[in-house]
Amino acid sequence: MFGLKDDALQFALSNLTGGRKIALATIIHSDGGGPRPAGTQMAFTDRQMTGFLSGGCIEADVALHARAALLDGHPRRLIYGQGSPFRDLQLQCGASITIAVERVLPSDPVVHSLLEAIARREEVIWISDGRSRITTPCQSDPSFQLVGVEQSHLAPRQAGRIDAERYWVRYRPQTRLIVIGSDPTALAIAQLAKEAEFEVVFVRPLGPNLPPPIAPHLYRTTNPQKVFEEFRLDHRTAVIFANHDFEASREDVARALRSKAGYVGMVGARRQRPAKDRCLREFGLSEAEIAKFKSPVGLPVGRSSPFAIAISVIAEVLRVMNEH
Repeated sequence: MFGLKDDALQFALSNLTGGRKIALATIIHSDGGGPRPAGTQMAFTDRQMTGFLSGGCIEADVALHARAALLDGHPRRLIYGQGSPFRDLQLQCGASITIAVERVLPSDPVVHSLLEAIARREEVIWISDGRSRITTPCQSDPSFQLVGVEQSHLAPRQAGRIDAERYWVRYRPQTRLIVIGSDPTALAIAQLAKEAEFEVVFVRPLGPNLPPPIAPHLYRTTNPQKVFEEFRLDHRTAVIFANHDFEASREDVARALRSKAGYVGMVGARRQRPAKDRCLREFGLSEAEIAKFKSPVGLPVGRSSPFAIAISVIAEVLRVMNEH
């Protein structure tokens, strides 16, 4: 079950703040269409691990090297596939991947800086040579370049090599999904988003005091305006209006579109879109802000059951968020 979770950082920081050292295995180079992109990570303690790097081809071997790194503290650079010394381990896809393995101690200053960045929901770049590491803020400007990376914008990339020793990994804030509504579609979107490792804020204005049985990370019964004020709508935040009532929600939709939210969408029929656009123009929204509005939400799937809609919505949110 360890491979179901893609975010190894949360596991790593939870153990580090609990006083346990961890080993981090990071794909720093992939050539030939590997199963997982550069930046993918696994994290290990002496008894547990999370994340996955391939379709099961190499995880057991990486675990052996990670456990050895936990004991001696020496970094490892592992190559699998073409050019690998591990002849008995083959990648079925025919790719070649390079993995850096390093030990991180609870006392490492990088732990505190990562926790601060997460609390501020800031993107950071982790730079390491396997023995020492630092973090540096990642500017949202797509022209921002990391010193030492030749002509490489960070926007489409998550990790890479700087030189023979050093490499970098970009850590983004967890995607936050604010779901507004109370019907089965809203519940399905919130439940699937939680399984997809989003931070889910479920909003039921004037709803019951107890959260629904899907147990979202956060539950609010106030109006959306107060929720928007409580949570900073940054570029890693998505807002889904799953209440079908544009007339009652139009002011909140306008607020969300004027914010920095990376995704704003509303469940509804396609034929209603022109009327919604006219109303948003009356609120003074620009054409660029209106173009950001996804309504109807989701990718076309040809079905309208709650979970079919939820799948289409989560897929669209993931696609939009990965473009930033």
